[in-house]
Amino acid sequence: MQPIPRSETRKTRRAAIACAACRHSKIKCSGDEPCLNCRRRSLDCQYTEGNSKVLVDEQYLHYLQRQAYNWQRATGVKRPRDECFQFENDVDRAKPPTPRPTPGTPANDLSCSIWTSPFTLPTTVLKDTHQEQRKWIWLAPSSPWSLTRRLIVMMADKFDHDSAHNLPQLYLDGDIYPVAWNSITPLPLGQGPVDTGDLPSLDYALYLFNIVRFRLGQGYRFFESDLFTARMNRFYQTRPSEAAAEPRFWFVQFLMVLALGNAFLARPRSQKDPPGSKYFARAMAAMPPFTSTGKDSLLAIEALALVSLYLYAIDHREAAHVHIGQAIRIAQLEGMHTQLPEEVLGAATVARCRNLWWSLYILDRHLSPSLGLPLTTRDSDITTLIDPPDEEQHDRTFSLQVRITRMLSFIVSTIYETEKTQLGTFLEITRSILETMAKYAEEIERMLDPLTQGRGVSVPEESRHTILLYHQCVIVATRPLLLSVLKERLEKLGRAEENWQKFLALPKSLIATGIKSAEKTLQILGDENGLLETFLAFDLELTYAAALHLTMANALFPPPPEHRMLYSQKAHGILNELILYGNRVAEARQRELSRVEDLFQQFSRQVEEQGLRQLTLSEAVPVPPVSAAAAGGLNGNNVSQVPRTLEDRTIGEPRLESEPEAGVLLETEKIPHINLQSNSPLQGPEDLGTAVNTVGFDSFGISSDEFLSIVDQIANPGLGYGELDIRPEWLAAAGEVWSVGETF
Repeated sequence: MQPIPRSETRKTRRAAIACAACRHSKIKCSGDEPCLNCRRRSLDCQYTEGNSKVLVDEQYLHYLQRQAYNWQRATGVKRPRDECFQFENDVDRAKPPTPRPTPGTPANDLSCSIWTSPFTLPTTVLKDTHQEQRKWIWLAPSSPWSLTRRLIVMMADKFDHDSAHNLPQLYLDGDIYPVAWNSITPLPLGQGPVDTGDLPSLDYALYLFNIVRFRLGQGYRFFESDLFTARMNRFYQTRPSEAAAEPRFWFVQFLMVLALGNAFLARPRSQKDPPGSKYFARAMAAMPPFTSTGKDSLLAIEALALVSLYLYAIDHREAAHVHIGQAIRIAQLEGMHTQLPEEVLGAATVARCRNLWWSLYILDRHLSPSLGLPLTTRDSDITTLIDPPDEEQHDRTFSLQVRITRMLSFIVSTIYETEKTQLGTFLEITRSILETMAKYAEEIERMLDPLTQGRGVSVPEESRHTILLYHQCVIVATRPLLLSVLKERLEKLGRAEENWQKFLALPKSLIATGIKSAEKTLQILGDENGLLETFLAFDLELTYAAALHLTMANALFPPPPEHRMLYSQKAHGILNELILYGNRVAEARQRELSRVEDLFQQFSRQVEEQGLRQLTLSEAVPVPPVSAAAAGGLNGNNVSQVPRTLEDRTIGEPRLESEPEAGVLLETEKIPHINLQSNSPLQGPEDLGTAVNTVGFDSFGISSDEFLSIVDQIANPGLGYGELDIRPEWLAAAGEVWSVGETF
């Protein structure tokens, strides 16, 4: 089917009535209330003519009715929802109705498909050489841990059949850090032998506790500070009496704090045991049986969560998942996933239960997807609330981290649910995700405004992990686009013909956004003013995920030669710093990354040798739409005067190697450019004045305007915004391509 001309598309989308702002600016109005332009520019949308009518899809009308019904139910609870953080609607908003072709959309737009998991079915299973553990290793389809192995298996089999049998070691529990412990005889609580000797002084123990509390940040509230320190003082006063170690679960929690504190302060050493393992082994030996926690259930949950955190840091993923699962099940038995009555239990106890539940939630949402396993608790079963932020910075950060964590788990469970998704469905889901991420970006911008005053462009430590998690959502949501291109290009290796125009079917603005988030992640982690986490696995995993994403992107869309390996230098520099502090898990991950990089370099060489067309992304990063207030810093209030490239090319529109260089700028025009060549933080153009905020969130994040610009294009393909334009005829030009071919 021939694509519909752009002129005809515009006619079908022209609004009968334009708002006052669009009429004044002489730009096309979407006809909504508020319209797209006013929403993007934060203006009051007013229509001069009354009785305007809006036609909506019947399915969308049912969607709005469900939203209204849910709101009515929410207002029936005893505690008003507007007094607390509520994030259910954020993810519900990311579940749009199934897209259907409209009269202005080519029918085959929705027939294109995205390979979210272009690997072999049935699921890949490798024979295990560790006969003492298991006979095979299951590589979960959505697990980041197994993604590297699956890529290596797929690409090594394509390039060199002999190398497919020489795979890197698959590290299982205990391969990197072999830690063993002896459990006590399962006697009734309080009757088992406990060793209270060989412990640090009270002052040093308090110092370690403060270190742990600071390093865990706002995301993991696994102890009540005042109660913990009071028990610690009582413990040192009554030692060496065996009763000092009661409650037993508190003593386990205390030993885990010592283990984590020593691990955080550990100096580089060559011993094979992980830092803090001495106290960890003692904690596991003193752990009571889980059959009955009695009145110490909260302490049991906190102790098990700290054990899980430590096990995951030393690459004992399976044991970590078992312990966090046990903690969540005890919490469910106590009803922590529901709204507990404050008038019965007291406000302090209910607040402690809420903080503990959401901390378990964040950790479980990290561990389960990392192993490719289903989530322990469904979001629909959770009814507990999050405290309102009031004026406390740590409450705002904690709430936002919970919601971004839920968004990440939603992305994994939705986008990666099947091996292949229709492009129309994928774009609708991605549009809703980016719309929600734009709201989170606005929240981060407001939250960081007082924190960035006088601090330049360094990321505030209080919000560092939240911003990194926010970038991880973008990377995971856009990764299927790279996997789709990789699958199709691998299939064409060894063939003489290739229809390169099929790659126009992919929205390159989404690919560019994922690349930008990966680069921003490495920028934040590599900032010399930041605190790199050398023991816990989170910074290591974020570094590896960003490097892997950029490895695929640079091989599929090669940047200029001088910028090709900058990301690799940055990533390996971060990994080398972790290795310098004795992190042996980072050493193993670096070997895996080097193997993947070698395979993708081999892939790039074969593409070049076989004469396949090279696809490139525009070097210029698009300038988001400028608000009316910000546009005043330019020439008048005409938004159309935002700097643009000479060519009317969309960002990332593939060009042939023989075509002229895209993105040539006028002498007086400058557009921000992602560049990892310098160690200095990325900055935008100073010439734009107030049009671009180069000191705030845009220096290390993706602004809400950029997200909303892409959202508007996906929802209205005929409404262009310059470099980020997504054209509907792109989809029509490759209507059959992404649904053909066998899975690997």
